[in-house]
Amino acid sequence: MHAKIAKLEQQFCSGIGKAENQLSNIFNGVSIYVNGFTVPSADELKELMAKHGGIYHTYQRSDDYIIASNLPDTKVKNMSLAKVVKPEWITDSISANRLLDFKDYLLYRNSRTQPWLNFNQKKRSDVLEHRIHKNYHTIDANKDYQRKEEFKDKESSFIMCNENFIEPQQQSTALNVNDSKKTQAVTKSAADPNFISEFYNNSRLHHISQLGACFKQYVNDLREESNFEFPAHDEFKSKIFSISNTKKNTSNIVFQDSRVIMHIDMDCFFVSVGLRNKPELRGKPVAVTHSKGGQPRLKRPGVDRETEFNLYKQKQIKKLSKAMGIAEDMKIETRIDNITDEDDKYGSMSEIASCSYEARAKGVKNGMFMGAALKLCPDLQTIPYDFEGYKEVAYTLYNTISQYTLDIEAVSCDEMYVDCTELLKTLNVSVHDFAFAIRDEIKRKTGCPCSTGFGGNRLQARLATKQAKPNGQFFLTSDLVDEFMYNINLRELPGVGRQISTKLESLGHITCGSLQILSLASLQHHLGIKVGAQLYDQCRGCDTHPLTFHTVRKSVSAEVNYGIRFDNYKQCEEFLKQLSAEVHSRMQQFKVVGKCITLKLMVRAKDAPLETAKFMGHGFCDPISKSTTLQNATNDINIITKEVISICKKQNIDPKEMRGIGIQITKLDSINSKQVRGPINKFFTSKASLKTEDQLNNTETFCNIDQNNLGTGDRKNIKNPSTPKKHNAISPEIKSPVLGTVKSSIVGKRRGRPRFVKAEASTSQNLMSKFLQGKSVANEICVKKESIKEQMPEEALVEKVTTPGLLSLPWENVRELLRAWFDSGQSPKPCDVELIVAYLKGMVTSKNIDKVYILVNFIKRRIHGMKNDMWNPVEKCVVEEVQNAMLAVYGKKLLINN
Repeated sequence: MHAKIAKLEQQFCSGIGKAENQLSNIFNGVSIYVNGFTVPSADELKELMAKHGGIYHTYQRSDDYIIASNLPDTKVKNMSLAKVVKPEWITDSISANRLLDFKDYLLYRNSRTQPWLNFNQKKRSDVLEHRIHKNYHTIDANKDYQRKEEFKDKESSFIMCNENFIEPQQQSTALNVNDSKKTQAVTKSAADPNFISEFYNNSRLHHISQLGACFKQYVNDLREESNFEFPAHDEFKSKIFSISNTKKNTSNIVFQDSRVIMHIDMDCFFVSVGLRNKPELRGKPVAVTHSKGGQPRLKRPGVDRETEFNLYKQKQIKKLSKAMGIAEDMKIETRIDNITDEDDKYGSMSEIASCSYEARAKGVKNGMFMGAALKLCPDLQTIPYDFEGYKEVAYTLYNTISQYTLDIEAVSCDEMYVDCTELLKTLNVSVHDFAFAIRDEIKRKTGCPCSTGFGGNRLQARLATKQAKPNGQFFLTSDLVDEFMYNINLRELPGVGRQISTKLESLGHITCGSLQILSLASLQHHLGIKVGAQLYDQCRGCDTHPLTFHTVRKSVSAEVNYGIRFDNYKQCEEFLKQLSAEVHSRMQQFKVVGKCITLKLMVRAKDAPLETAKFMGHGFCDPISKSTTLQNATNDINIITKEVISICKKQNIDPKEMRGIGIQITKLDSINSKQVRGPINKFFTSKASLKTEDQLNNTETFCNIDQNNLGTGDRKNIKNPSTPKKHNAISPEIKSPVLGTVKSSIVGKRRGRPRFVKAEASTSQNLMSKFLQGKSVANEICVKKESIKEQMPEEALVEKVTTPGLLSLPWENVRELLRAWFDSGQSPKPCDVELIVAYLKGMVTSKNIDKVYILVNFIKRRIHGMKNDMWNPVEKCVVEEVQNAMLAVYGKKLLINN
């Protein structure tokens, strides 16, 4: 549905909403949704908005103005009427040539249709003081202050909201005649049956993580369903030539490894989206957060921020000193250093998700607490989250790129890597003009700026983007890499956090240039084999990790670390049931089952205060993680619940001390009815669809598929021999995706392997590469000589399945196919691994041990050279299956090089 909505909005922007069709910008930043019959009609209003700079939404968004002439009573009762406006607002604004105040055109002046009683409302603080005075005027002076504070805390706890959980709502005070009928808005905890749904509806971290996973799956779906034809290329190429701003020859620009990797990152994403409808805040320091900031609160009893903050610092110091091998007397800076008590205006612990460049210029950073940010920037403006807006812009971003290429690695909702190597060759344009055109299109469609970086690998592209910000582009060409990397701070490298950077600083290294003097052995001695080798490459601008176009989900989890407050174990058990149901729902959404169930608990540390520094937060805790592995993978809610409760009971933890609970399912298997096929599997499936003249004459075939090696979806592609159909005959001279051009031969005239034609070797590799990218080459095969069909009986046209999988290929081509598989940049699929294992086991059975030895060592050598953890299970599986086959046939294992 999101894709459909994004497509409609894209059509609006590229159609009547084009800039050249606009007459004015009266409705710039205004979006409308038409509800029911209006005069002018919805179509007319759509055209008017397009001509005057506005946006028309077919489906309602949260920030839309609702245009209506009349609403049924049901809608009046159930919807907010604050922005329901008469259509005359549009026509009158156009007549006045300026945007008129929409409040003068409200369809319903008052909330709902109830008469408005204009009482003078008192401030909450006044009412609170009045109640305190009324209830405690007879208490002696010494006890009065203490009990007043307790009563204030009790009153304030009813309406207090966690800054990181839900946006504080404006509270109105109503004076009721009968105090016994007065209701209070009680803050919910995990003991409430509706807590989980409300938590996930308002949790920013949940929305951010879900958006990231959503777009990784979105790219997977696009690649699986695409035929890899991009009709938008021609229009985009024409646009690039029309807006070309290249004034010098850029055709000689060369990136390392002859690849062009682009990294796209939206600038201040959350802020940019939020400012689309708040143009008055542009150019000012702005932050996106739940808190409004600068509003002190009454101090809660039991809160000891100083003690809790010291515990956090001691834990960090102990961790760093252990990693560096020094005494625990070091001093560190943390983000809680400038946080005061909660009754101070700088005491807010609401986290800033994103801030504008104007705020960053004053020292404000993403992830900073609001209290510390206000100290640095007292005039900091805050805006709420707009999760629907983030989705809208993110879908537009991904749809824009995917219409030109699907060589995309999704990182998050506002960030991605794109392999532009083949795209730039196809378009035949300079990388400068391409970058300018793609950024211009994204800005025009989303209203938000972005920056792009280009390099020869993902590391170079990412560092180039940092250089390009804000709203720019940077090209890290091969001749600039050495000089550019020399001054890069080690903290800017991906994977280098506080612990590693602090250890390197203790060794006297702050920049990549200084680190380059250390040998590989020295780095591995200080940081470990894996991290040392990674940093050795990174500080020189090298990155051996290819882009991952298809993302495989490795776990499904649900965690809650806010509001966990239980009085007894029964409440804890009920919450575990609800959280298990949430995990079960997500597993169904992703169509997976899992074998390993992990329960994660956060338990209040022994020395931690009873009340946390952040209201209803988890505070300083001891983490506990326990797992159990099932015999069979499942997503059954009853099994998950039973196992989770069993694990929790075995820990024998007081429920009152719990502050966070999470459930994670790993060792996943897909239950998708449309089985995902890997590149090798697609290669053989595509081969099966090609009928050569040799097949028509019952000659030897070299590339068929064993149905046992295919998924359900693949078997459908193999025709049923019992239902022969008419086929067009294939030219006797065709291009084999692996072997090159093969000339047909008649049985009896030639024996042995078909001849190779060396002139077609490059074509062979290109076609194989296309197969490995999931593309079909059916349109590249020339179909001729249809007259053969009339000369052959229909029975001879039926496809025959003989030699399975890789065994149908000549030995010389197997390693070439495996090499192309390793270089495809895709994650390994189980179906591909099964084909390779079946081939090797077949070779063992046929006693071709020398070839098995060569291939197994080749696979091990290539996987070790890739330095990619996701390929390690492939090596393990191949070696294990080969050794099992060796034991079964010969009673001995194969000697494999380490």
